[in-house]
Amino acid sequence: MNLKATQGRNQKGLCFVSEDEVPFKEGVYQISYHGKTLLADIRTSANVPRSLIILDQRIFSWLSCNNESEVLLEEVTSIIPTCSEIRLSITSTRDLANRTIADAISQRVNDLHDDFDGLILQVGQSFQIDRLGIIFTVKSLNPMDTSNQAARIAWDSLEKIHLDPVESLSPFHIVCIVEVGAAAQISDVSKESENNVPRYEATLEAIRLISEVYSNYGSHAQFRGFAYSDEIIPFTLFDPETGNPTEVSSINSASLFIAFIKWIETLIPNHKGRASNPGEALKHGIESAEEFTKSNLIPTIILFFSSGVHTSGPNPVKIVKNRISSDGPTILCFTPGLKSNLDVMLAIAENSQGKAINVSDFEEVNTILEALMDLSGGGI
Repeated sequence: MNLKATQGRNQKGLCFVSEDEVPFKEGVYQISYHGKTLLADIRTSANVPRSLIILDQRIFSWLSCNNESEVLLEEVTSIIPTCSEIRLSITSTRDLANRTIADAISQRVNDLHDDFDGLILQVGQSFQIDRLGIIFTVKSLNPMDTSNQAARIAWDSLEKIHLDPVESLSPFHIVCIVEVGAAAQISDVSKESENNVPRYEATLEAIRLISEVYSNYGSHAQFRGFAYSDEIIPFTLFDPETGNPTEVSSINSASLFIAFIKWIETLIPNHKGRASNPGEALKHGIESAEEFTKSNLIPTIILFFSSGVHTSGPNPVKIVKNRISSDGPTILCFTPGLKSNLDVMLAIAENSQGKAINVSDFEEVNTILEALMDLSGGGI
């Protein structure tokens, strides 16, 4: 359902549509606008004209929409519990020490009441509070709905609020390349209490973890993503200012990574049984990285999520060897799967002064964070 947005007040997280809106039933909905998504409770009201939705002012602001902007509503059928414990990371937008800010906020945590009360938050979600000059990122919620990684915030029900300062370092661009073909869908990554899971699940978990700890939201760093099997598919989203489709986005919040993850999930079923062309994917990634670095001299890290299988296109090791100079982009190779071709990934990493890690157990996925910290100068 598409409705035109109007900014309301702080409505304790509630949004309102006309009671004459058909078909519609009250409940939790995902609200989307130009690649940004949030969950919210939506109620009906006789005071709202048809075709409009009155958004809580915080939701309106975080979606970066305007009055009359058309937003998409999709019903959420799962039950969203009320959170009793939340962990947030803190990043200053005013060049102040994040640890100092975290310590100050922890002494006056009730000042956040109006910023959080009544909202439905999701793990990985980031939002900026201008009056404090802070970007908050949700790292964990307990309890939460696991299917949406979401929970309600009722301030009086919160028992613990953890505030983690993010160590700020120089920003870096990210080019993310993800294998989605047959090799990525082999189930040889072990997971506790489950049968082996497909390799791509470890990849998506790694990207989610990066979204939680990335420290340069709101900087001049940019993101571009690709998926590949025997073809190369660019990740396309919408420019929040113009509404036009674009393949390049500023890294403003964790919602960018989450949108990328969801996009990858939609591609998986259509690429089952497809060959792998990592050479061509790396060629596109290196070209994008070079464009990024030339634009503002910020370094670029290519995140290459691949099994190392090469069944189509040019040799990936030769592509990297011939196209990356000594001052070119660095490649972090993440190789999920017990029987993946790690030798190819090690050669790719070596020729780009990067790193390669192999993950055969789901609990090892977080090793990507340490590797990324090393490549980015000690932190992310």
